[in-house]
Amino acid sequence: MVEIGEYMRDVLARYDSLRGQKIANSRAEFWNLVIISAGDEEQRRWFAAQLALKADMGDLPLDVPITCISDPEGSRIGSGGATLNILKILSQKYKEEFFKWKIMIIHSGGHSKRLPSHSCSGKIFSPLPILPTKGGPYQMLDLKLAIYLPFLSTMEPGIFITASDDIEVFSINEIKRKRNSDGVTALAHPSSLKIGTGHGVYVLDCQTSGSPSTTEIRACQEVLQKPTVALMKERGATVRDAKGIEQVYSDSAFWFTSSVSKKLLQFYSEVEPLQNELCVYGDFLTFLGSKEDKYYVSQLQRAKQTRANELKLKLCSFLDQVPLDILLLNRSKFYHLGTMQEYLNGLTNDENLRTELNLHSRVRCRLLSAEDGDTVDRIEGVILNSAIHASSIVHRNTVVEYSLIKGKVIMHPQTILSSVVVDRTLDIPGGFLYHTVPIRDGKAESFVTIAFGVEDDIKSSLDRNNLKFGGRSLGDLENLSKYLSVEKIFQNREECSLWHGKIFPSSKSMEESFLMTVNLVKMLIEGKGAGMEL
Repeated sequence: MVEIGEYMRDVLARYDSLRGQKIANSRAEFWNLVIISAGDEEQRRWFAAQLALKADMGDLPLDVPITCISDPEGSRIGSGGATLNILKILSQKYKEEFFKWKIMIIHSGGHSKRLPSHSCSGKIFSPLPILPTKGGPYQMLDLKLAIYLPFLSTMEPGIFITASDDIEVFSINEIKRKRNSDGVTALAHPSSLKIGTGHGVYVLDCQTSGSPSTTEIRACQEVLQKPTVALMKERGATVRDAKGIEQVYSDSAFWFTSSVSKKLLQFYSEVEPLQNELCVYGDFLTFLGSKEDKYYVSQLQRAKQTRANELKLKLCSFLDQVPLDILLLNRSKFYHLGTMQEYLNGLTNDENLRTELNLHSRVRCRLLSAEDGDTVDRIEGVILNSAIHASSIVHRNTVVEYSLIKGKVIMHPQTILSSVVVDRTLDIPGGFLYHTVPIRDGKAESFVTIAFGVEDDIKSSLDRNNLKFGGRSLGDLENLSKYLSVEKIFQNREECSLWHGKIFPSSKSMEESFLMTVNLVKMLIEGKGAGMEL
């Protein structure tokens, strides 16, 4: 059986041959329709604009509709609610025809708070250091369109579900189906018990691991969502590999047939508009399986009957008899790139991922001439779609994307530069993500550069006194400048999180905006600068 890296290179080459071409003119099997979910109408318009740009550049297959659908206005409905809304729109537009198609839904409606350099563009359009054999630079969308091609021949007409911030790599041979499954089929990856605590875990009918040389489908008894190690063992989720080591099979993407689409449409017709969130993984999958006493369902039944729980139990009644098969990808790995640390580690440090996807250190990178005649190349790390001063000193654990570095910079470990412009020699503090965005206040346009420590908790809402920025208390900022008091940062907001705090100054130029934020970070690290006006 071929190694994962060799297999994945063939898969990417197969997709590259379709970029800028009509699928109808080839013998390749491809999706009939690709849907990218968006959280709201504004995000949908921005996604559509980026898709149009990619199409104009010839980076997508020409005759496959790739479209964006936003969540309805109102309450947040989660990835499960987004799936239901998409199914309803497809049924209204295409009637019975779409039940004959193979459709991929990529959930991308979040704000990427844990990797804020991709908040504006969307995680699905995040750049990747993959050198294509044809077409423009790879983004996550290109990788998603490529890596699931091997499953099309096994998949029945229906819906394929995937997220926008994870990567699966694998090597598979002929898939041995036990039966034609009219239900749900999920991809599963052999994982350590520790990894299983952060994922969905499958309890299989057969309590032995699959052979590394085979790709097989097994029936599933139940799905545990982020279980403890004790619960995995109690419910029979653990298996032993050929070396006798305990492991579990964890989740990633999955697909369901058109019969399931019809059940979900019937459910949605009875409950819309949704007032509560549903998760396409944590709710949909955990209702499936052959066990009568599913752990997640029993927990819901014993819990206080809130409106949210009643909604989930009603969904359970629609899905209870739907069979769940698990496609064991015994030679596979799962990577998540949804946080700053994961993005840095995956692209720069993880030699397995770099080998398996043939990741490069420089993609569409241009070195700007060094005026001092310095010809020593000390630029390591990953440089994507950027121009950088040739004399710069860049640590290997750094990422530079969509940036223009006109002056010599020194970049320290664990640093991300995204969409920034640097016009002078600068020593940039490490351990932070820097990202410049344009803003508009009325008719006035300016720029803001945000900077967050790679270990900062940007999402969580906490008491103001417990929030940390760059490893320091927010109160430390007030000692640096009277303009950075906690009251001014949150402006009487009840919800206090780094995501909502107005910490960073604006400027009329990208260069000045970046410099001001770097100086702020330096002050924070050094604890100096009291009274500075920003």
